[in-house]
Amino acid sequence: MEAKALNNRVIFIVYAVICWLPALSMTAQELPARVRPADFPFARNTALGGGHVGLDGDFSSLFTNPAVLAGVNPQISISEFVIAAVDVEALFRMATADNTLSELSSILVNRFYRFNTSLDVGGPIAFGMVGDNYGWGVFNVTRFDMTWERDQLYSVSRTLTEEFIFAGAYGLRLYDGPSARFDMGLMVKLLVRLGYASPPIYIHQLNYIIQDMVESPFETQLGAGADIGLRWTVFDSMSFAAVIYDPFSPVWVTQYSKAEKVASQEMTVQGTVPITPRASIGISWNMASPFWHRYFSGITFSLDYLGLLDNFSETSRSPLLNLSVGLEVRMLEVFTLRAGIRDLLPSGGVGLNYSFMNVDVAVYGRELGSEPYEYAIWGVTLDFSFRR
Repeated sequence: MEAKALNNRVIFIVYAVICWLPALSMTAQELPARVRPADFPFARNTALGGGHVGLDGDFSSLFTNPAVLAGVNPQISISEFVIAAVDVEALFRMATADNTLSELSSILVNRFYRFNTSLDVGGPIAFGMVGDNYGWGVFNVTRFDMTWERDQLYSVSRTLTEEFIFAGAYGLRLYDGPSARFDMGLMVKLLVRLGYASPPIYIHQLNYIIQDMVESPFETQLGAGADIGLRWTVFDSMSFAAVIYDPFSPVWVTQYSKAEKVASQEMTVQGTVPITPRASIGISWNMASPFWHRYFSGITFSLDYLGLLDNFSETSRSPLLNLSVGLEVRMLEVFTLRAGIRDLLPSGGVGLNYSFMNVDVAVYGRELGSEPYEYAIWGVTLDFSFRR
């Protein structure tokens, strides 16, 4: 009897494993391979070729290097509104065309491999402050993205999400000498993201993109993470910095067949997906000069390398694409000129500092391929911030 009972248990376990393996396999396939990091589209960083880790601290330093908060000048952010558009002209042409397939064919004549169009709207929630070695902020970002790949040919992938970011950081001065100082910082964040992560649709359905997306699968993401930064500054002029982003940032992802299923918790799949860790090192030089000071309030040059952890990434890129260069020239604390290079493509912009509002504009290029000039796209960012 005992042998028979043991055999029955073995048969039951084998049967259960056979039944559950397809479900587990489907779950692993339906979860996203990775989750987008929590960030905010500041136009100043975009114009400078990226958020340079060695620059002096301001409100955007919550996302670049928490170490610079040690000794940062106090600043309060009341609100910010940012529009960042990348290749939106292609999306508009397809959405308004009488023959979507014909219009897309004409667009792809010069884009043989792929195209990507996106629109990010940051704010109006960008409330918080920095000062006295700490900083915190609450942000919201709306994102729309559409991508066509050559292997998809007749289908397009698109996403529409709304996310909320809660960030807090602290910078600590570990050494303060006569000609040098060493700072360390820690930033913790909470991410709440929800929206439509739709499967690919046929090209001819783009004219009904809103109706189709409402009926598409709905996804929620809840995650937490941290960034750790260091900065060594000599002679109040040259800064050497390093930051690791999201060394451990798990995100709990839940998918539903439709948005209306969220209330009843009728989920199709759920699980934990990590944010891919990233790390950057950089040098920033505040070029102080009695001669320049007559005409300029400040000139800063920055050089960063963004791909220290590329070996752990799912996709590898040319090391040259990880270089980031930025130059910022401030005149009379009112007008600022910016220029940069990222992905071996130029960027630039201007900033106007009014007493009640800052206006920043950036134009930039981005390389979506793995090699230089394989698939370059161009974008523009317009940023209205209210700080004091």
